[in-house]
Amino acid sequence: MPGPGESPYYFGPPSRQSLVDVFAGQWASRLPGDLTAGDAGLFQDPRIAWAAERFAEFGLPVPGASIVELGPLEGGHTTMLRDLGAAHLTAIEANRDAFLKCLVVKELFNLTQARFLFGDGVAHLRTDDTAYDLGIACGFLYHMVNPVEVIELLTRRCRAVFLWTVHHDPAFTAAHPDRPAGSGPAHQAIHAGFQHTLHRHDYTNGGDFKRFWGGPAPFAHWMERADILAAFAHFGFTRQVAVTENNPNGTALLLAATRE
Repeated sequence: MPGPGESPYYFGPPSRQSLVDVFAGQWASRLPGDLTAGDAGLFQDPRIAWAAERFAEFGLPVPGASIVELGPLEGGHTTMLRDLGAAHLTAIEANRDAFLKCLVVKELFNLTQARFLFGDGVAHLRTDDTAYDLGIACGFLYHMVNPVEVIELLTRRCRAVFLWTVHHDPAFTAAHPDRPAGSGPAHQAIHAGFQHTLHRHDYTNGGDFKRFWGGPAPFAHWMERADILAAFAHFGFTRQVAVTENNPNGTALLLAATRE
């Protein structure tokens, strides 16, 4: 993108790379093919493959499914789900630049099955009563101020849900005192009759949003693993497959859940 005072025009012939370079230096994802972008393997993410296997075990396979995805970031998981056979994808992104990069990806990879919406995914689930086969919230929950509301809404709108999130883990905090992830003040909360503990996590991006992919508030609340599982059960999703995963930012949980 041009800097202050620079021309907004591109004078070379149109190409796939020129489209990517609208956001040069701002990509998180490594894009398929010979395109130059970021480094994260979000277009070849084993977490989505794991989720697809669990959904199939639930009798709710990705092929032919309608899916809502919260926080698609740059459309990597959306592209994977399309390639796995999803019939319709609604992906909601609140970060303006991330949303625009999703549109770049839609053009690059012809994601005709996907509809990218710009706005708050939680507000969308609150106000839109569309029913979906599957819900995807990968890297989303730990950026929320009221994470249990997200769980409640997903269980109301979807037949099955895949969640990946880092969570509060005292052992991780003790081993990594330099990383204050989810280790802030704790307090008790109740949402829709479910009592749980929240741990404050303050962002430290200093207002620089060019390579920040966190939540819209200056802080988020992290949950404890047991509370996440109990919250899904509280809202009727008692059939659960849960796996713990190490992550540089904190202990993570992969969870696929549905009703019995």
